[in-house]
Amino acid sequence: MLSRTLFPLHALVLVSAILAPACKPEEGATTDTDATDSAASDTEATDTAATQPDTDATDTAATDTDATDTAATDTDATDTAATDTDTDTGGDVCVPRDPVVTAEVAIDFGDWPVIDGEQEMISVAAACTVQTATNVEGKVEVALLCSQDEQVDVAITLFVTAPSDFAIDIQDGQTVALDAYWQGEGHHIGEGEWFVLKAADTGAVLLAGVAHDSNFGVNEVFGALTVDTVEGMCPLPCGSECFDTLDPERIAFRFVHDEGPSIELVDGTRGEFLAQGRKFDAVVATAEKYYCLNCWNWYVWVIGSVPA
Repeated sequence: MLSRTLFPLHALVLVSAILAPACKPEEGATTDTDATDSAASDTEATDTAATQPDTDATDTAATDTDATDTAATDTDATDTAATDTDTDTGGDVCVPRDPVVTAEVAIDFGDWPVIDGEQEMISVAAACTVQTATNVEGKVEVALLCSQDEQVDVAITLFVTAPSDFAIDIQDGQTVALDAYWQGEGHHIGEGEWFVLKAADTGAVLLAGVAHDSNFGVNEVFGALTVDTVEGMCPLPCGSECFDTLDPERIAFRFVHDEGPSIELVDGTRGEFLAQGRKFDAVVATAEKYYCLNCWNWYVWVIGSVPA
């Protein structure tokens, strides 16, 4: 990774996870419909008992009905517990962070123009040629020459740090499409950036990275891939009465491909899936949600692909 001091402030932002105080989360994040299901089961069982032809049969049916009601109630209670475990307390899906699952994202936009305003930003949707692409034990550097409108052959360099066995398939001289975004810190808004690099001929995502307070804008350029947040997989660190705490909620991302495969990865984990003849490697280093006033979430993730 090149030192951040080698580039202008707007040109290279090397972002790491930011902790901020968190407060009580918004209510109503999850719903539970098992109580309705249970009531429907009890009514059906009672109606069955009422239609038996004689007293003895009715008594037997009534006994069976009670047993059925109990079983239905137990089943629904089990279902409810399972649902609550998955959505409210995390349960088995809230795995611990893997200490080797780390990632960093940085972009050197070179001479690409900055959009002035209350909050400075850079937005790129360019056709590019790969000058060089290197990967040394997970330290990835991709040098590009990019053109968009009056910007012609502007040098832009992408930097990614991922686990040492993270693989990419980007060739020198390859024609690619780059969508990238950076925003400077504004009023109650933190700085951040993201990029998506795709093969020009197939549209396959070759490499993408986010170091930002949201995934805003990524899905619009992701092509066959979609990434969405998934909340409720891990418990709130301080229960339901959080206030003025430095501990955020760990959330997850769901990566979905148009061909069907998908994967859900909670904060601090990694996974793979196959689609479009390629193997995708997704690394979610940070996925933290904050509820406090004037603070923001923080996401750091990268995804790359190689031929399957």
